Amino acid sequence: MRKNAPLIYAQKQLEKAQVMVLPSLLDMSIKFLVDNIKKFDKEFVKNNIGPVRKEMLERMLKMVDNHGLTCDGQANHLEKMWEILPCLINSKSYTELDFGDLTTSKECESCIWSNNCFQEFIRCLGTNTPNLRQLIIVIPNFEWCDFEYSLEERELNSIIQLKNLAILDIEDVRVPLSGIFDICRRCEKLERIHAEAVIIDVELSSAAFGDDFAYICIKESDYSRQISLDMKRTVPTTDPKYEVNTHYVRLYLKPKRNKDLFLAQEFATKLREIQVDFSKLEGMEEMAGFPHLPQIKCARFVCGGKSAHALRCFLKRNGESLLELDLFDVDSKDKMTFGEIFTFCPNLKSLELFACTLVGNDAPVDAMQQLKRFKWRWLNRYVFDEVAFSSILSAPLLEDIYIDLPKIDFSDNATIIARIQRRDILRNLKKIEMDEMMIDIPFEENHSSYLTRFTDLKNAFASAISAGPL
Repeated sequence: MRKNAPLIYAQKQLEKAQVMVLPSLLDMSIKFLVDNIKKFDKEFVKNNIGPVRKEMLERMLKMVDNHGLTCDGQANHLEKMWEILPCLINSKSYTELDFGDLTTSKECESCIWSNNCFQEFIRCLGTNTPNLRQLIIVIPNFEWCDFEYSLEERELNSIIQLKNLAILDIEDVRVPLSGIFDICRRCEKLERIHAEAVIIDVELSSAAFGDDFAYICIKESDYSRQISLDMKRTVPTTDPKYEVNTHYVRLYLKPKRNKDLFLAQEFATKLREIQVDFSKLEGMEEMAGFPHLPQIKCARFVCGGKSAHALRCFLKRNGESLLELDLFDVDSKDKMTFGEIFTFCPNLKSLELFACTLVGNDAPVDAMQQLKRFKWRWLNRYVFDEVAFSSILSAPLLEDIYIDLPKIDFSDNATIIARIQRRDILRNLKKIEMDEMMIDIPFEENHSSYLTRFTDLKNAFASAISAGPL
């Protein structure tokens, strides 16, 4: 009892402050309690501050918010405030909890929440806030930390106690994949879960994920055996490409060795979308083939200016089912052509090129019967290479064109413009954007002549849109 005598005194002061409506006295009492929280039994504190818990929490958060006005950056002045949070966040009425709302002093280097305090707070949630439906775990000052935040067995068990939990978002905190699986299995009302730093401590396989979540997005990290994970019970409706799928798996890979592509093979029968960054892949030329992905519809590849051999392996094996293809950093030395792409991918509806230099203007009409969108933004390495794309304009369903290139080959301009005017091509064009900033880039060719041909082609595109679809 003697141990809690100061607490009883503080409680009386709090009650007096509430009756007399003296905010300064309440602030003093809160400060006293915060400064001495380690000396008290936290269960006793939690059970005896009920009448003023809400006021205390509001005042504490205000003190956190105004901390930057007086902070000298020399000490972690707010650590004690983090320690008292388990006493203040304690109500069955809580249905949403966002850590970002609790720790608002983002710009202060000295306001770091220790991992011990963080874990203690997580451990109390299952008991203190059992009716949470949404839990957002984020560390505001994470960039200042020289240690890692983590969820371990006791913290995960606390989250599992939240039987009404529907949305869980874990940012800047390491969590084991086995823990994610446990939460998904035991929180039966969970609709969506996102975790930024998932440590692979169990088998990462399609079977382990099961079929309970219709949407799964897995992104490999720059760190070994770490991924980010996004899972939803239902397929999103934010993009038309999701609509026809009852299950949708997206995979983002950063392979360093050919065998690192095993994850694509593991999810082959469910994989609809893949992104691969080949820029750090070693032994690429030794790749004999890419795993067969029978359901793949969308693909994005970053070549990083290195060999396009792996890309060609993928297109050769999986191009026929592709509807969307985005390419980054394909070098001119690889001699990749439009003809090659469309021969492998005859069902493409969208082709987007970013910092790519393709050679040859040989897109075959028969292989572009589904193409609706074409975008080409900048070139790789030699930015003043002259490139051509006019063969793409023969795609019968083409609706959307975006061109941002420093130097276009206009040698067949007259022919193309005449075909547009006769309505032989671009009959369905709805949108065209040719970035005029690129015509200000100096190069050896007569600038006035180039500008004239650029404008002529752009005006022809505009006339096709004005004429409307046939």
